[in-house]
Amino acid sequence: MPETRARFLANTIGATSASNDFTLPDGVGSENQVLSSNGAGGTTWANTLSAPAITSVTGSLNVYEDGVSEDGGVLTINGTDFGSNASVISVQISGTTGFSTVAETSTISLTSSLQLTATFTGAETNYKLDSPYKSWGTEIVIALENTEDFISLQHIMAMYIKNKNGDVEGPYVQKHWRQDWKYEDKEILNYKSDKNWDVILNQDNSGTWSQTVYQVDDTPRYESFGKWKHQKGASQWISEKTPRPLPRREFSVRSDYELLNGVNKITVMSWGWVMEELNDKLASQNIFIGSEFGIARYQKIRDFNFKPAYQYWDDTGEYWKTVRSEWNNYMQINKKICMNNYIDNQPSYSHYFKLAEEYKKSKDINDSKRKVAYITKKFLKKCN
Repeated sequence: MPETRARFLANTIGATSASNDFTLPDGVGSENQVLSSNGAGGTTWANTLSAPAITSVTGSLNVYEDGVSEDGGVLTINGTDFGSNASVISVQISGTTGFSTVAETSTISLTSSLQLTATFTGAETNYKLDSPYKSWGTEIVIALENTEDFISLQHIMAMYIKNKNGDVEGPYVQKHWRQDWKYEDKEILNYKSDKNWDVILNQDNSGTWSQTVYQVDDTPRYESFGKWKHQKGASQWISEKTPRPLPRREFSVRSDYELLNGVNKITVMSWGWVMEELNDKLASQNIFIGSEFGIARYQKIRDFNFKPAYQYWDDTGEYWKTVRSEWNNYMQINKKICMNNYIDNQPSYSHYFKLAEEYKKSKDINDSKRKVAYITKKFLKKCN
């Protein structure tokens, strides 16, 4: 048997038929090398091929490129095992399904086996931007608290809609999101993924304001911090880069990524404020999927009937105070927060809003406190 194995190896690496001799290379190969023929009856250690992997992408493309008046753009791609021959590399951009190629570049420059630049000329075929998501609403913003170092703002929607016959329907009233602002916050609620958060220390908090954003049912969403800059005509706040859960407009139609990691800029002017978001979309293990840019404009309006929104808050404000208190108490004690997605096949907001309607009818706040504590405990789970 040993002679058979030796004969097989000799034939494989090209030993001469006359002498059946072959030589082994000096030294020991690495874990990424295999024994290979050198073409002259000897052997050598040869590198094996590894699939390239992308770790990050920077740069941008012109979504209106036409190949004539507009350039495409340049992407810098970092990763591993890109090789050394740029002529055999191409970069493709696919649609959100991952199957249909919408653009492919033929101009590649290798900085090293760990980095390349891909230049799009603007002549690629089928490159098309998805239709932008647009929505609108009318809402009030109530200051629940307003002190020197803490501000809590509750948004409540009140909308009237004209149907296809031209008749106005409504009002449709909905408790919306909440934002809490805290000066020189020492702790930041850090979103990880899959309704998991942890609390991290904020040591660089001098002169900063944190913004904590809550869901419509006062369960947590994300928190960031930054500094306000005041100038003539406007005041601006720019956040640090912040991980956050997918919004409803995304998780209801997308399943190919897990979180957003982005920067918020808020500009306050005399007529209202503008919130700009620049978000990276990340799948598991921080794999980059794409980016989005969003603008939300909050403009003051006149002569609109917001009475139903104020009435809703008069009817349920005490109940929602109980919900806030339950969550605040838990978050102050626990440095990790993990939530179930559903209880009895229903998301958290279904349970909390059902209890709000019960309180509107009964006005029994003690009963509400018991039920809020119960459902909150059900949605919280042990963190791994």
